[in-house]
This record gives sequence, structure tokens and C-alpha cells, in this order.
Amino acid sequence: MKIKKGFSLRSIMGQNVVLAEGNNADTFGKMITLNSSASMLWENLLHKEFEIEDAARLLVDKYGIDDAQAREDAEYIINLMKDKGLVE
Repeated sequence: MKIKKGFSLRSIMGQNVVLAEGNNADTFGKMITLNSSASMLWENLLHKEFEIEDAARLLVDKYGIDDAQAREDAEYIINLMKDKGLVE
């Protein structure tokens, strides 16, 4: 899977948010706030093909959590991104 083109992560008033750009702005019409873990994943997975395991490994490396917790958290975050149309 991959983060879709036409979206960017910005910091607005201390919040990390994803905004649509170009033609996506007309149809997307919203702003999605990401917590620090989701923002870290976005920044590290942008422009790359990835699997849940890749996201989980990033969480383990960054936060030192165990593999099972990292996989559960990665699945949750990536599924939310999918539901919002940010990942294909």
C-alpha cells in the first residue's frame, strides 16, 4: 500500500494535520488531525510502498514497544488512514 498523492502533512497551531492539495481539495474538503505516532508514520512512509509490518517496525524503533503492541497500533493507524481515503 501507499499514501495517496495529493495530500500533505502540515503543522497548524501546534497540531499535525493532513490537508488535500490541488484537485483533491475540491473533493476531500476536510482536515484530519494526526497524533505524534501517526505523524511519524506518515513522514517515514510517504512516497514508499509499505505493509503493516513496516509501520510496526517504525513504532518499535521509535517508541521501544513490543512487536505485538506495535503491530496492533500500526494496524489501527493505517486502517484509520484507509478509512479516510489517505492510503491506497
